[in-house]
Amino acid sequence: MIGPAIGHGNDDHGGDSISKLSPKFGNLSIIGTSPSSITLQAYANITNPTNYSATVPYVNINILANGTVLGQAIARDIYIHPGNNTNLVVTAVWDPYTNSGAKGKEIGKELISQYVSRYNTSITIQTHAGTIPAQPVLGTLLSRFPITFPMPSLSAPHEPADSEPTDPDADPDESPHFIRNAIMHLISSSAIFTLASPFSTTTMYITNLNATAYHDGNPSGKIFYDLPFAVPPGLSDTPRLPVDWSLGSVGYDAIKKALGGTLKLSAFAHVGVRIGQWREELWYRGGSIGAHVRL
Repeated sequence: MIGPAIGHGNDDHGGDSISKLSPKFGNLSIIGTSPSSITLQAYANITNPTNYSATVPYVNINILANGTVLGQAIARDIYIHPGNNTNLVVTAVWDPYTNSGAKGKEIGKELISQYVSRYNTSITIQTHAGTIPAQPVLGTLLSRFPITFPMPSLSAPHEPADSEPTDPDADPDESPHFIRNAIMHLISSSAIFTLASPFSTTTMYITNLNATAYHDGNPSGKIFYDLPFAVPPGLSDTPRLPVDWSLGSVGYDAIKKALGGTLKLSAFAHVGVRIGQWREELWYRGGSIGAHVRL
């Protein structure tokens, strides 16, 4: 599939050909978990820049961030032809600890935290000696040409477009967030948040929450909650969460002045997450959260 292009009789270098693969992914879904791993399935679009076709029974490619292996992408029985190849089924196993120990777990935690906070995040795929078991030399050779691309979105299933739009320079505060809006109750010192799950078929659980809400950078209140609650696919509301108001602060005064109306809040939180058997402690930053203020 890729090997003949490296020795092709033109001015292209191997790295140039590999970079033209332009992988894009869609329809991500979780199909399995373990205490340390998540297994996902996705549909991939790949451009084959060569004039060669191939049937590949098995491919295993490392997934990295900051030069650290965090998992593997695996494809079986795929047929690659020249040009655009669409809807190739790929399985990805995300298991930073098994692959790279404590360092990998920490890098994986940071990457997911940035990802769910809508930061510009990217991952790298890189071959290795076991990429194509029958051709270890080819896998080693191609490992010189890693490919880095933005992390694919977790969204409702759709057919992946050939040129799915992405904006690498987008301000995370201007993008849709995990927290869509909130209702703040002053007398009962509580809040209810509307959450937008990034999964189309999987229910995840918030196991604990330590969050601070801000208005124009000034703390408005804190939430400590250690009872698990479910976040099903689509939009859902949290339980009524207790709020410890920052009495006398500029942020709390802004909330009082917005009584009966709305204002924009931001939030920073440490969050415990469980999906199946997998658990992780993440941080989350959200901005421009529309908050309705009620008595």
